[in-house]
Amino acid sequence: MVVEETDTAAVVDPSKSSKGGKQPRRGVVSRLWRGIFGADDDYQKKLEHLSKEEASVHARLKRRAKSSRKMTRNIIVSSVILEVVAVTCAIITTRSEHLDWKMRAIRVLPMFVLPGLSTIIYSALVSFTRMLDDKDQKTLERLRAERQAKIDELKEKTNYYNTQQLIQRYDLDPAAKAAAATVLAFFWAA
Repeated sequence: MVVEETDTAAVVDPSKSSKGGKQPRRGVVSRLWRGIFGADDDYQKKLEHLSKEEASVHARLKRRAKSSRKMTRNIIVSSVILEVVAVTCAIITTRSEHLDWKMRAIRVLPMFVLPGLSTIIYSALVSFTRMLDDKDQKTLERLRAERQAKIDELKEKTNYYNTQQLIQRYDLDPAAKAAAATVLAFFWAA
């Protein structure tokens, strides 16, 4: 039994080793190979990520615009219905001749308060939606600037013809896409 305990104690736990569970270092050739040929994949992944994030922001803007229109319509319809109900109640409750002017004013008050309340709700909704849209527009501008910076960095760092193919895929500028297409067509025709 003592022998078994020493055998299990001799087994080294890899998470408690001297390297702390880190990945092994790469060799010189591996690092050179990755530095020369691995950069395109990193740029492509980053550009794909930026494009997906931009598409997500566009979808969020569309969804918000659609729901905002629907909510605005619902506020207007419910405001009109409530106003008709308030006017009807005001007419019915103020028909009595023995009411003094203060009581009549209190019974007519909802007829004047409801349009103001619906206007405040509508204004708050529009302001909130506009604030979120501005935030998303800034995010879009940031993503586009980041994508353009990555494309410019890619143009400087990599081979021009390989870069042209990625630019055609991800650049929003139609002039750049046209230039890339003509350069690639000229390159493949020659």
